[in-house]
Amino acid sequence: MIAGLPVNIAEALQFEISGFPPAEIRQAAERLSLAYRGNAQITATLTALERAAYLAVRFPSTFAAANLVWEETARLIPLGDINTVLDAGSGPGTASLAAHSCVPSATRFTRFERDAGWREAGDRLAAACGLEGKFQQGAISRDLNVQPHDVVVAGYALGELPAAEREVCIAGLWSRAERALIVIEPGTPKGFESIRQTRQYCLSAGGHAAAPCTHDATCPMSGTDWCHRPVRVMRSATHRAAKRAELGYEDEKFAYIVMTREAPARLAPARIVRKPIRNAGHLHLDVCGADGLKRRTVARSDGALYRLARDASWGDLWPPQED
Repeated sequence: MIAGLPVNIAEALQFEISGFPPAEIRQAAERLSLAYRGNAQITATLTALERAAYLAVRFPSTFAAANLVWEETARLIPLGDINTVLDAGSGPGTASLAAHSCVPSATRFTRFERDAGWREAGDRLAAACGLEGKFQQGAISRDLNVQPHDVVVAGYALGELPAAEREVCIAGLWSRAERALIVIEPGTPKGFESIRQTRQYCLSAGGHAAAPCTHDATCPMSGTDWCHRPVRVMRSATHRAAKRAELGYEDEKFAYIVMTREAPARLAPARIVRKPIRNAGHLHLDVCGADGLKRRTVARSDGALYRLARDASWGDLWPPQED
């Protein structure tokens, strides 16, 4: 399945980008890509052109990742009575916009962001979705002077912090999460390290790992075999032009963790953590559960289980919950 932007968001995004020449968008996007790969410094305040380039190139992918995580969260904890969401390190409010289809329409969002330049674009994108809320400027590592919210989400924000600041920031985010803390990072060893650190801290503070984990046991994964998953993202014509890309889609690999105050629903004992290996008459599924990382082989002779395994994907719960 390929994830695309909702029409209202896509139209609002195009409005934000349309004031800049495509060639300039492309050049700025290339500079940002170098920065996000760790080869250059990401400044605290982007230029208007850089923000437009971010919206053209990164927003569709980070939105798709956040949307998938919110949908997963909705399966595990009740979101029907969520009143407030804190979007920490919000940028244009990506994680807030992705939450819109999963939380009540009256939910109020606080977008907390160090770059004040994102305020106006974020306001216009929120208005396109009918989101209610406010913008507050500050750095999540030191200025998080906000009241607790039902859910706190930090999307692609922790990895930008120096390691020494990260644990203090995680503690601050958790202290303001009355129901759940969601952290999303790039699907790289560095991104996973932020996820692992968040999980360890929140467990030690009495929390529960709701997703992707199916347990609160010690994480068996490491920096050489890290937990992440893909989401396939549709590329618009603007997106393809900004990236000099030919394909109409790309795969965004991301890592995430959902930590809850109360014990979440446990829908399955394990989750598939790598692409299934399909052979004639059988499949190999690498799954993670409370008993660690295991390879499960499912053969045609397993009947119904084999039919389920044929449809299984990287990131799915295993075995699937029966409807």
